[in-house]
Amino acid sequence: MMKQLQFYKLAAFGLLALNLAMIAFFFMTRPRPPRGMTNQGLLTRAMEMLKLDETQKAKFEATAKAHKSKMESINDRQRELLRPYFQRLIDPSITVDEADILAEVQKLEAEKVESTYRHFTEVKSLLKPEQHPYFEEFMHQALRMILLEPQNTPPPPKEGRSGNPE
Repeated sequence: MMKQLQFYKLAAFGLLALNLAMIAFFFMTRPRPPRGMTNQGLLTRAMEMLKLDETQKAKFEATAKAHKSKMESINDRQRELLRPYFQRLIDPSITVDEADILAEVQKLEAEKVESTYRHFTEVKSLLKPEQHPYFEEFMHQALRMILLEPQNTPPPPKEGRSGNPE
């Protein structure tokens, strides 16, 4: 009986140690965000991609900062509108005019799209003619991020609908 109790104690301590080691491993090997995913990293990457000179960089940073500020303002307004809209799921006593809220959210989304288009037009106007070829790749990269398109999509599965290989 004593040997069994001793075995279970050792097994429990062993499992505890294993769990702690796994948790430590997960925290220590957590992947870092990809380079360039910070706002400053994105700006730097865009300026390098467009091969901007120092004057263009200053103008680009100013227009990017103004655009970011505009987007944050619009997002804040959307949050203010949508909070009571969704809060009524928790508190049924909250009354909102759904049609007005949805119409306003749509207007704000349109404002974001138009503002982003104007921002890219401003960026393009900063470029010299020899830099215009770089703008196409810049726009492809920017649209991938804006539209949340996957970078590398895996090929579709080779199975049919039934799950059996064809």
